[in-house]
Amino acid sequence: GLIMAAAAMTVGPLMVANTGVASAAPKAASTVTIGVSEMLTGASEYYGQAALKGIDLATSYLNAHGGIMGRKIQISLADDASDNGQAVNIVRGFGQNSNIPIAIAPTYQPNFEAACTVASSMGLPIVGAQSAPLTKAQNPKGECFVDTSDLNTQIAAALSTLKKNYKVHSIALLYDSTNAYVSEFNSVIESLVQKAGMTISSDQSVTAGQPDFGPQITKLLAGKPGAIVPDMVTEDAARFMHQARQEGVKGMFADLISELTNTRIYKLSDGSANGLFAATPQSVGVPTFASFIKLYTSKYGAPADPTYAGFGYDAMMLVARAMTSAKTFTNRAAITHALQTMPKLCGSICYKNMKGGAFLTSTVYYVTLTASGYKPAKL
Repeated sequence: GLIMAAAAMTVGPLMVANTGVASAAPKAASTVTIGVSEMLTGASEYYGQAALKGIDLATSYLNAHGGIMGRKIQISLADDASDNGQAVNIVRGFGQNSNIPIAIAPTYQPNFEAACTVASSMGLPIVGAQSAPLTKAQNPKGECFVDTSDLNTQIAAALSTLKKNYKVHSIALLYDSTNAYVSEFNSVIESLVQKAGMTISSDQSVTAGQPDFGPQITKLLAGKPGAIVPDMVTEDAARFMHQARQEGVKGMFADLISELTNTRIYKLSDGSANGLFAATPQSVGVPTFASFIKLYTSKYGAPADPTYAGFGYDAMMLVARAMTSAKTFTNRAAITHALQTMPKLCGSICYKNMKGGAFLTSTVYYVTLTASGYKPAKL
């Protein structure tokens, strides 16, 4: 599978030197503290835990290669429990601590948006792993940064591939209306489906933890879509897929926003997710990502979810690169400016600075799920 292929590849060390992060040997007992707020419990716990493993991996790697300008990185970690109020309180605490020059804020979109508001008011730069880019109104001072894929490009490319290579002409959308991030992108997907010259056979909302998808499945059976997009967290998507297949739904399953690119979904769905088509900015064909998988596997074993771990890893690399570029451990404004003016970053994958706080990767790869994990899709 995708992960096994990565682990077996012989690759050199991660290309960290190219990012300007690697530096001299650390000074004795000299550290720099980076704030980290993630969803370690609550509704988005799985994604926060995956991102944290990537953050920890980057920290270990950097510390083994000189830290940041000779100082070892120390993480000040807090669990926001997938809750906006807790995310705000944690980031406020980071902002009040002059020893914390920058923080990695929650992956979950509503938490990140709430964190950005308080961070901006305190002049604290924050980086979100895989959060969607914020609008000018949400990020007026340009102090909140994300590393993610250009989802508009990714969704459009995936739809084009489904149409051309899989002869899919009708799409059924199911989205978790209790997740602001998902709801936001459902409207984007609607628009892009129509631009691709495809029809939407049904567009249905579900709720987090929904036990029975009977009403939604009835509509799917009537509409006979070529592809079904279950835009929800892995546990819910797996339950839905299992019920849909049990009831005779035939359309292929497709993940357009890399939400389900983890190996747990096969077992959780009792094999019903077999053949799931996913678009992703990460591929073992990319040397830096293959190196990241090798590094991850040596520390934790084969990753269940390389997607969020990779974005977490890159968030810490972005932090280290910015501080090195700004040549400061304390000046938040200088670190913010370094992030605003950095043209690109290559960590586990490469990103281009699209301004407004968005570090985006636009290369799209396609994978399909098998019993042994994700494999490159046959196009």
